[in-house]
Amino acid sequence: IIDTTVYPLEGQRIAAQTKRRMGLGFTGMANAIEYYGHSYGSPGYLLVADKLFQTLRDEAYRASVALAEEKGSFDLFDQEKYLAGNFVKTLPEDIKEGIAKHGIRNSHLISFAPTGTISITADNVSGSIEPVFSYSFDRTVLVDGLETLEKVQDYGYRVFGVKGKTANECTVDEHLAVLALASKYSDSAVSKTINVSDDVTWDEFKAIYRNAYDMGCKGCTTFRASGKRYGILNATEIEEVEEAIEGGACYFDPDTGQKSCS
Repeated sequence: IIDTTVYPLEGQRIAAQTKRRMGLGFTGMANAIEYYGHSYGSPGYLLVADKLFQTLRDEAYRASVALAEEKGSFDLFDQEKYLAGNFVKTLPEDIKEGIAKHGIRNSHLISFAPTGTISITADNVSGSIEPVFSYSFDRTVLVDGLETLEKVQDYGYRVFGVKGKTANECTVDEHLAVLALASKYSDSAVSKTINVSDDVTWDEFKAIYRNAYDMGCKGCTTFRASGKRYGILNATEIEEVEEAIEGGACYFDPDTGQKSCS
């Protein structure tokens, strides 16, 4: 028996081996859905997002069941307790039958992480399940101990010419609707920020968290631009983006994996 309070890294290793926990999610969702004409948080947007979330969840679970049939379940798997879980009860019948017959390889599979840096390295697609932050923003980058300010442009606007609804333009209800929908299909955690206006009242602010709880959200994060904690991303004017595009810009082709610049 290893005292994991004394050896925390050993505890992490044991947890990884006994649970085989994963966290599959998305990035670029807002850019993709808004390309087809559905503004963030709208009824049409939620219909498409629901299908995406459901497909990710179901296919991930089917793959994990198939792996369990081949390699065995995660070490701490208890069939009776696992199938009695509230989240597992929402799975399609064929998946529950598969778990009952073969077990499952991973204790958790779905987690919508922020993907901030990942989305930027993917040519600045919209991050995770978030709306477009800004058509252009300044990002502080640390290179060899020196801070530099880099201008980053939104992929959807630069490549598709789509002005997605930005985080500050989305209403609280639109943010909450996407958060609640993602929570429904996540067996772990959801990273999602709800932007609030500068003139939000205390009662309105508290209501956000009450509503998130009532809607079944697994967590809730808010951001107020005029608050004491300033963000690391700073939006710039749309005219600056257009000037940058006219002056030449780079884009990433997802089919070929090549990056080219005009």
